[in-house]
Amino acid sequence: MSAAPHTLSYPHHQSLANDSAQASLAGADTFERTSDSSAAKALLLIDAFAGPRSVLGVTELATRARLSKSTAHRLLTVLITQGFVRRAGDRYCLSEHLFEIGNHVRLCRPNGLRHRAMPFLAELFAQTRQTIHLAVLRDTEVLYVEKLFGHDPAPCDTAIGARRPAYATALGKAMIAFSSPEIVDRNLSVRFKRITPFTIVHSSQLDHALDRVRNSGYATDHEEYQQGVTCLAAPIRDPRTGATIAGLSVCSMSSIDLERRFSRLIVKVANDISQTRVAA
Repeated sequence: MSAAPHTLSYPHHQSLANDSAQASLAGADTFERTSDSSAAKALLLIDAFAGPRSVLGVTELATRARLSKSTAHRLLTVLITQGFVRRAGDRYCLSEHLFEIGNHVRLCRPNGLRHRAMPFLAELFAQTRQTIHLAVLRDTEVLYVEKLFGHDPAPCDTAIGARRPAYATALGKAMIAFSSPEIVDRNLSVRFKRITPFTIVHSSQLDHALDRVRNSGYATDHEEYQQGVTCLAAPIRDPRTGATIAGLSVCSMSSIDLERRFSRLIVKVANDISQTRVAA
């Protein structure tokens, strides 16, 4: 069911996508200074593909990776030969081989998080007929692991493998609330950005929202990341320690009262997944 998501235009979405790409390259200068090896530079070049556009020219790739154009061109030739990159006319894109390798990540392997959770996600979709997400918390960001939707889905600006700021999503708040004090503090200390008029922009607001999650067992997002879209999420937790493993969400158009209709259901499904002793 995973496919290219429908998108709702909002001025900050392109900016956030670029921020994500820049974050993945944040250590590029340090990486290049500490290692002059071709392997290090090739990894920087692969990382340069992160972002909203999948097909890039050699000049842009070189700029993103902070490499000379000649070095980037030479390394692209090697990456093509090894099957990690392929040509798209006079530009370049990542190959399906990286998709194959990516599916060997622990999250995606048989009996991993996605494998164990999938039957529950399918059942939740069947009961709600709304867009369903499975995600993990990576520092201060939500990383989407799975997305299910029907023929007429809410226009959620999400995709498998994409990241979003945790404070601006129901998934993020659901997972942060039951994370370690260190993770909570880190998320309370982020530089908040107003993505929509409804986004949390102060640590006190987020702290209050986390208290509500701990009391209710679920989190909400009322157009905080994307106008016109509302989400409801619950944490998937280690049944022995209570620590956050992942998060599960239902998203719809904001005209649907998700909290009234599905709050008990999503908490139950998240708890059922937790009982499978799944690991992230």
